[in-house]
Amino acid sequence: MSTEESDFSAFDRAYQGLLAKAWSDDAALAALLADPKQFAIEAGLPVDPAATVTVDRSQPEELLTRTEILQAFHGTPGTHVLRVPEHAPIDLSELTDEDLELIAAGNNVNNNLYQSK
Repeated sequence: MSTEESDFSAFDRAYQGLLAKAWSDDAALAALLADPKQFAIEAGLPVDPAATVTVDRSQPEELLTRTEILQAFHGTPGTHVLRVPEHAPIDLSELTDEDLELIAAGNNVNNNLYQSK
């Protein structure tokens, strides 16, 4: 695995964990909205210390691709945008607590919450 793939995998796991937490826990969502930069750092995302972090809660018509998520996060110097739609693209109530914990921990690559493109 190349360094770029490894870096991407780490970002991917951290972002999926952030999404799982925000969509399954009202307190986590409140923490994200109150301090997106700190929440992103705690989730393990590569936040530039000088950057502003904002949250985009718009609901896309289709699943977000990794390219769209990465472009939002890294596309504007000095600003990281976290794409966290209002609702999960899947019904999280159908997942067990164990499934959610595995996703949040980045250990379950079979439960992607967004498309890989």
